[in-house]
Amino acid sequence: MGYDRADAWTRKAKAAGFPARSVFKLEEIDQLHHVVKPGGSAIDLGCFPGSWSKWLIGRGARVVGVDLQAPALPGGTWLVGSVLEIEAEALRDAAGGPVDLVVSDLAPNTSGQKYVDHVRQIALAERALSLAIELGKPGSHFVCKVFDGEDANAFVERVKAAYTQVKRQKPDATRGSSVEFFVIGKGLKAK
Repeated sequence: MGYDRADAWTRKAKAAGFPARSVFKLEEIDQLHHVVKPGGSAIDLGCFPGSWSKWLIGRGARVVGVDLQAPALPGGTWLVGSVLEIEAEALRDAAGGPVDLVVSDLAPNTSGQKYVDHVRQIALAERALSLAIELGKPGSHFVCKVFDGEDANAFVERVKAAYTQVKRQKPDATRGSSVEFFVIGKGLKAK
């Protein structure tokens, strides 16, 4: 089945009012790792089309999202631009200070060349980690998509250097053919 065809997860997301199946990935991660702080603040990197942001807002989080396009979603603050170019200070200002959670479902426009796509995605993951370290409160959490490949383990080690607990997870809603997994960092260490 191609990515352009709706599968059971996609149909379930649409029926629940979410624009993408990715909502169930974050939901499962939170059920297992308890990364969302009720009433807390979150930054959603790569927030379009808005499934993760909508889910976080539904859990009472104050959300600031950044992407090349803003989601058509009430309840959050949207900054339009590249995550590679946005200043951390702009995100901090929009969030009103340090945050409890940074999530990243960032992916590059894929080329079909596995290594090229992996390198591009790792660059996005590295930027997400840098922002999470800079913008997170001590004890905050981080969830980041990673394309598996030769640089993935080194990235996970960098997350381990910054967080007290780190896990890898491939949620059930991830397509079987996908090379993605998620890194969950809990408890940002004091800077």
